[in-house]
Amino acid sequence: MNVAGTHRADAGSGRFQDADLTVVGGAGHVGIPLVLAFADAGFRVNVHDRNRDVLATLQAGRLPFIEYGGEEVLARALKQDRLVFTSAPAEISRSGPVIITIGTPIDEFLNPVRKVVQDCVDGLLPHLADGQLVVLRSTVFPGTTDWLTGYLERKGRNLKVAFCPERMVQGHGIKELRETPQIISGTTSAAEQEAAKLFSAIASELITATPREAEFAKLFNNAYRYIEFATANQFYRLPARL
Repeated sequence: MNVAGTHRADAGSGRFQDADLTVVGGAGHVGIPLVLAFADAGFRVNVHDRNRDVLATLQAGRLPFIEYGGEEVLARALKQDRLVFTSAPAEISRSGPVIITIGTPIDEFLNPVRKVVQDCVDGLLPHLADGQLVVLRSTVFPGTTDWLTGYLERKGRNLKVAFCPERMVQGHGIKELRETPQIISGTTSAAEQEAAKLFSAIASELITATPREAEFAKLFNNAYRYIEFATANQFYRLPARL
């Protein structure tokens, strides 16, 4: 993995193309722990985000929110020049996996709003090479991974599509990435195998599943944690009312 170069991407120099992988939304709650985990594993990571203020904060060696142990990892990654910061779609690295940390919200009738993912992919698509791995990372409505594969095929593009959901408690992302089994799924065996190879660098255990199984596993994991938090909050509120 190439770890030489400068901290800041220059669209004219092509320095962002030297990255081993790109994390879209890399300056958010899902993206930052993932970026730091891969950087600490020796990867050169393209931190891609439209929020330039947060990118500047990261470049200065500060985190925009609490991530225990994160500032030490960030300082090490900056010192070893393992991070590239970009905000324009043309700066997506064409030679490595692209991990998208954008989920699918729902409308007032609880229907999935896949246009959010579609708009993101449409912006990146002219700058992605056929055969490149695209990984969905955040919560998506069941069926979204297969839908994205069909959408890309209808546009005449041949990309490997995977869904590898994050399952972390905010603030403990780096620690949980090392300790929590990583769910791996892909719409083709090639996508699944490449995603497994990628995440094996940062995860202690991999669990393979179909995309639909992985999507439901992510939703069930979210619901279980929401129930835990809600129950604890209710127990706190009951004696407070007396």
